[in-house]
Amino acid sequence: MLFIADSIKQIYTSFEADLLDVSNEDQAESLKIAYLGRKGQVRQLFDTLASMSPEEKKQYGGAINDLKNKLQDALQNKLNQLQEDKSKQEKLSFYDYSLPGRPFPIGHQHPLSLIGQQLYDTFRSLNFTVVDGNEIEDDYHNFEALNIPKWHPARKMQDSFYITENMLLRTHTSTVQVRAMEKMKPPLRIVSINGRCYRRDASDATHYPVFHQIEGLYIDEGLSMADLSGLLVEMMYGVFGREVEIRFLPSYFPFVEPGAETLISCPFCRKKGCQVCQQSGWIELGGSGMVHPQVLRNVNIDPAKYSGFAFGWGVDRLAMLKYGIEDIRMLMDNHIHFLEQF
Repeated sequence: MLFIADSIKQIYTSFEADLLDVSNEDQAESLKIAYLGRKGQVRQLFDTLASMSPEEKKQYGGAINDLKNKLQDALQNKLNQLQEDKSKQEKLSFYDYSLPGRPFPIGHQHPLSLIGQQLYDTFRSLNFTVVDGNEIEDDYHNFEALNIPKWHPARKMQDSFYITENMLLRTHTSTVQVRAMEKMKPPLRIVSINGRCYRRDASDATHYPVFHQIEGLYIDEGLSMADLSGLLVEMMYGVFGREVEIRFLPSYFPFVEPGAETLISCPFCRKKGCQVCQQSGWIELGGSGMVHPQVLRNVNIDPAKYSGFAFGWGVDRLAMLKYGIEDIRMLMDNHIHFLEQF
């Protein structure tokens, strides 16, 4: 009965070829009748079993049944595909092409980027050169060149992320000052904006192991704290869009002398007292002061001829103040619902 096995193979091969030409449901129905109908090719194979022995019927009957099931499954899959294509076409035919397209959501600038751009515009208008620095620094540029000796508390391992004994993630952007003064000669005006810094701080509403600073440096002849105050007033006007007053409170920083904690009059209540300034009328923003003579000597600048001032403030702090952000961690989480506000 070898001819039955050959017939099964031929019918299946012929069916596959005919199925490829089916493009609508009527053609699929015609194909079904030709192969699976009462007078179809599969029915004719079943008729040949009548003259066979019981053993042969069992052997070849199962093979013919398998063929029948394969053809039925293939036809059903084809019908499903045809119906799906028809449904898609019907939907397209009812589409109104004159309707406006669906808008794609666009991204939002991060609050730190917004503040950074405002600071950039302000300092470029003041003829400052915008520079950047290494986030991985050596011990000399991060500490020693800034007049921070080995015994200073800031050198302790728990304050900094050390990579090797001599290399660490920078703890402040003041390293930019040193490298700029090594390459540039006075007079010079440089600013580093949104410089990423790292310290081993516990994460809470006002502290995070990663934070951002703006670092400014101005070296020239005859500069004083009055010049620093004027510059900071301009900087705050660029951020808040209104004039503020500057107040210096004496404080110790190894790389400036004199050094000061810098306060601005609250731009929201104008010193009347509000929740932002905790009813004091003033907001503390960071350190500043006149560049220490030893720092100038470390980079071969004569402190007898030149003076300069520097400041380092937290950009995160400025963003939190301007946009009313109560938790610094919100600046790092990148939650889309938070960022959509800006």
